[in-house]
Amino acid sequence: MKNMKKILAVLCCTLALSCTALAKEESSIDVVTGGTAATGETNFGKATEDIKPSQGYYKIAVLPYVDTSGLDGRSREMAANAIKGALKDKYPDKKGAPYVIATAKQVQQAVKAYPFENSDAPVLNEFIALGKAMGVDRVIYINMLPVREKETGVMVIAGTQTYSATVAMKLKCVDVNAGKYLFNQTVEEVGSSTSINFWKIGEPSKAKAVKRATENAMKDFLTTFD
Repeated sequence: MKNMKKILAVLCCTLALSCTALAKEESSIDVVTGGTAATGETNFGKATEDIKPSQGYYKIAVLPYVDTSGLDGRSREMAANAIKGALKDKYPDKKGAPYVIATAKQVQQAVKAYPFENSDAPVLNEFIALGKAMGVDRVIYINMLPVREKETGVMVIAGTQTYSATVAMKLKCVDVNAGKYLFNQTVEEVGSSTSINFWKIGEPSKAKAVKRATENAMKDFLTTFD
């Protein structure tokens, strides 16, 4: 009886080892559809609600806005204002707020002392070092990528025209103390402006299209964490 038990135990071990050997480890091609979570990239969908004021007890620093959009004039100005407006919605300057916002001087001094190797693509360790130098709990990074623009519609004497702008933004929020990203994703949104034209009167606004797309992207970003 004892011998039978020993034989069964050996057979079970052999079977287990055989199954392990047969289990093939996923290749780098197999996991392509799984995204890039291993690099710290997050994957959030479109915002389903408006930006609400944060209730978090932490100190946050917003790094200088990186603009590689290629926009100019009114479009560039409205995009920057849309970013600022969204951040103000998230962190209104009000008495008794639980969060503390680092001053512009604090951020400027830290960025000068701890410059990024590549300002277009800083890495997690650089954010953490910068955050610790400023004494903050979170760091926000915003980079607007080249904007794609398109105008559609037909006008001979009168007609409807639509101008659309596709805005892509590299957006990051780093938890300095935990050493991880709360958000790390390139967000893409579309904004449009439509007008009914008569000759040259009533053309669609390119700047408004850019502004709406930027607002949508910032909403996707700032509604994912408190």
